Amino acid sequence: MGVSPFLAEIGKEFRWARLLPSLTMGLIIGLVELMLAISFAALIFNGPLSPFLPNGIGFALVGAIITGTAVALLTSAPGAIGGNQDAPAAIIAVASVAIAGAMPPAAGERELYVTVVVTIGIATALTGLFFYGLAHYGLGNLVRFLPYPVVGGFLAGTGWLLVMGAISVMVDVTPSLDQLPLLLQPEQLMRWLPGVLLAVVFVLILKRIDHVLAVPAIVMGAVAIFYAVAALGGQSVAALSANGWLLGPFPDENLWQPLAMADLALVHWPAVLGQAVNIGTVMLMSTVALLLNASGLELARGMDVSLNRELRAAGIGNLLGGGVGGLVGFQQLSLSVMNENVGSGSRLAGLFAGALGALVLLAGASTLSMFPKVVLGGLLFFLGLSFLLEWLVETWSTLPRMDYAVILLIVVVTAAIGFMEAVGVGLLVAVILFVIKYSRTEVIRDELTCRQLQSRVTRSPGARRIIEAAGDHLSILRLQGFVFFGTAAQLVTRVRRRMEDPNQPALRFLLLDFRHVTGSDSTALLYFAKMAQLAERHHITLVLTEPSPAMQRQLDAGIAKNDTIRVFPDLDRGLEWCEEQLLATTVRPGRVQDGLQHEIGRTLASEETAASLLAYFERQELEKGHTLMRQGDAPDALYFVESGQMTAYLEQDGGKVVRLQTMRGWNVLGEIGFFLDNERTATVVTDAPAVVYHLSREALAMMCDKDPEAATALHQVIVRLLAARVVHLVGAVDALRR
Repeated sequence: MGVSPFLAEIGKEFRWARLLPSLTMGLIIGLVELMLAISFAALIFNGPLSPFLPNGIGFALVGAIITGTAVALLTSAPGAIGGNQDAPAAIIAVASVAIAGAMPPAAGERELYVTVVVTIGIATALTGLFFYGLAHYGLGNLVRFLPYPVVGGFLAGTGWLLVMGAISVMVDVTPSLDQLPLLLQPEQLMRWLPGVLLAVVFVLILKRIDHVLAVPAIVMGAVAIFYAVAALGGQSVAALSANGWLLGPFPDENLWQPLAMADLALVHWPAVLGQAVNIGTVMLMSTVALLLNASGLELARGMDVSLNRELRAAGIGNLLGGGVGGLVGFQQLSLSVMNENVGSGSRLAGLFAGALGALVLLAGASTLSMFPKVVLGGLLFFLGLSFLLEWLVETWSTLPRMDYAVILLIVVVTAAIGFMEAVGVGLLVAVILFVIKYSRTEVIRDELTCRQLQSRVTRSPGARRIIEAAGDHLSILRLQGFVFFGTAAQLVTRVRRRMEDPNQPALRFLLLDFRHVTGSDSTALLYFAKMAQLAERHHITLVLTEPSPAMQRQLDAGIAKNDTIRVFPDLDRGLEWCEEQLLATTVRPGRVQDGLQHEIGRTLASEETAASLLAYFERQELEKGHTLMRQGDAPDALYFVESGQMTAYLEQDGGKVVRLQTMRGWNVLGEIGFFLDNERTATVVTDAPAVVYHLSREALAMMCDKDPEAATALHQVIVRLLAARVVHLVGAVDALRR
């Protein structure tokens, strides 16, 4: 979108009819983004990083402001909302724990804090760069290639991490089997069990109430209940804070405290580099989640969304946000749909939400120190529980059992070992799924013989009968898809079974058509070489048709050339060659076709009628290369072919010439245009010296006037030839549709 159209679009939104709804929706979205920033910061900056939670909230909030503003301005779907995301935040939380364990024993809290912030900034900036690179090269549709159950397993694993992180926020203890007795003690139980109940309340209410104010209302109600119970118990705010029930205390100052250049000297770079896998996972999962969200928004809004433009918008936001320590953020499906359905569906809502975040960022966060941890933990638990319900409960009745098992496996590995190990399992499962499912795809598109499929060479009835009788000596395999080691092995097994089948005629030719093959790996070429060896052992000629240039080079390198291997540019040429070999070795010279009068007489069951019919034709002897008719010419005659060979070509735009049909003795030419009075649809050129019989319009008129019986015989012959041609074509089409 150019600058002027963009400004014009923004200008249309500054109207009172849209301004007030946009402002209202912006305030609501801003509050939700603030709660998410607090939640994700608390998830990352806990344990030894707890003293830096205010700064963490500032970094999370500034990232949400920048990403949200970039998405609001640059999205292809006005009304799309951008902000911090839970899946990358959960992975960054895992990374922060790993960094804490990798720091030198002498490192202090400040060194740990700076190292984590730098890691966050690097992860966010690299994710933004990855987004932008994918958009630049138009690769927005890459999400279509990631197996659905693997994506579901990653998201369900993220839900597990959010649930564990929520408990950690509420009790300041990392949940594990070793810590289970501690978590079940009455004092600790009272700290996290209400949060779990609050998450259940979220789920139950939001299933029945789909309103923009539902989440803020539940959060404010939970806060009010918390303080009401505390008042009944005689607990002051100071006592609650001292006992660890509240987030604070936070300083009454600017939340965002960017790192100084001198802080970079405190970074423990080995610990940062040790999180390369985590950072790569953030990039991959964020890309998939962004594209899925954008696709969901497209479906929800019933409009086209440019996936590459959405990647570019989020890429710019994350590049800028990463430079100031912000968390990874991109388009949020739920808030975007909410803005469309409940709000104004305007870009201004996202801009107003960013403005509210900036106000909180600059005004300080002293009031945030009164926010109960149990409410915040309940919100986090609800987010994680939503993932688990969606991918472990709802998919049980919709996904195949193998796909569901993949999701469950990734979650179990996440819980038992770790998220990075689960990522590795997920990638391994993706490969296994590809091999299993693709190996089930039939590499053989069609398996035919000359009985079902013949070349475009139109032959005499006698020659066709001979080819059909010998048709089982030729096996035609039309291949498809990407041929790799699994499908190639199946192909060799099928070929060997046919070659060695004693109940079928011995094969003389095996034709492999590569027209619909997209490529093959190096292992598959070994199987093609084995197939060539089998063919040579059984004295079978291997005919390869229409391999791509790349596959031709691979075949040349992997299969030794000899007389048992033939390569042709297309299936039709390969079939023609095989038919010629069958005719040459099956028929004695002079037995394939008889004279034209004899063929017509056999068709009419009367040599006398055939002779009277041909009396109106002019016999012509043509040299090789003679143009019998040209595309676009007037249809002034029709022809019977007695001997020789000629080919019909279609001349396309740009000078490209396509072979339509090759014709030999006992055929009719030009009859369609002759009887319909249409211009010639193809050019016909003799491939060898030929003998034809020419019937002009004047001769036909004379025949109809003087010899109606001969005219009737002419139409009868042409109808039978056309009927035979139609039967042949229908048989070929039917064979290719099986």
